[in-house]
Amino acid sequence: MKKFLLIALIVTIISCNKKEEKKHPHDHPHAMESEEFYKDPKNPLNKLTYASKIDFSCKMDISKYGVSDTVTYKGKLYGFCSSVCKEDFMRKPDEYLSKNQK
Repeated sequence: MKKFLLIALIVTIISCNKKEEKKHPHDHPHAMESEEFYKDPKNPLNKLTYASKIDFSCKMDISKYGVSDTVTYKGKLYGFCSSVCKEDFMRKPDEYLSKNQK
């Protein structure tokens, strides 16, 4: 019985020490497949000037993680980490903008 408990303890310790997978800063249902592209300094979208450094949909810092999609709304350019976030923003842009101007 002691051997079984020792083995269970060792397995538990080993499984707890596994390196955590790299996760996206938010939980939208899109994958990180394009992450390497939009973090790339050669990505032309990262060279543009945006009205905000934050993706309003998921609150991700686009100045840190990069941009994969954009939209111009009321004369201002906004960057997003994904088309999912852009589409979410476009459903209710005034609501997102009013929340983030406080």
